[in-house]
Amino acid sequence: MTTIITGIAVAFFVAIMARQLKISEFRQVWINEIRKEISEYITKADEWSETYLDYNLDSERERKAQGYLKLNSIKYEAFQLYRSIKIRFKIDDDEANELLSTLINLLDPKFSERNTWGKEADKAVLQARMLLKKEWETTKNPLKTIAAYKFFAFLHKGNK
Repeated sequence: MTTIITGIAVAFFVAIMARQLKISEFRQVWINEIRKEISEYITKADEWSETYLDYNLDSERERKAQGYLKLNSIKYEAFQLYRSIKIRFKIDDDEANELLSTLINLLDPKFSERNTWGKEADKAVLQARMLLKKEWETTKNPLKTIAAYKFFAFLHKGNK
């Protein structure tokens, strides 16, 4: 009877482990994709900020009007990336919401001065690094959170 219970426990553990490993694969893809999108967004926001400064310093009306068209184009490309990043996070994830707030600031004219913009961009990168590092730690240790792992270890210990 003990052999049957152990066999069932092992089969259960193997099934849970396979599921967790598959979830880890999906999480790794998620991490890679969001890292890429955040990088692309910050690059696009940087382009927007530079363009904003260039055209606002220009006094020629026609050139300024052309600048606003270019600014809008860049801004909407950035918004597309921003929304893609935003929908990847849970609504109630406070760390993610702080990151999203910092990211959107990069398209705010009050942050467009180079020094201020650079500090805000650095803050966004730091927030992203911390958030993605936490996700990576969970991904690389999929068995750490499995209750069945503890159960199996208990069973194994009990059979010695």
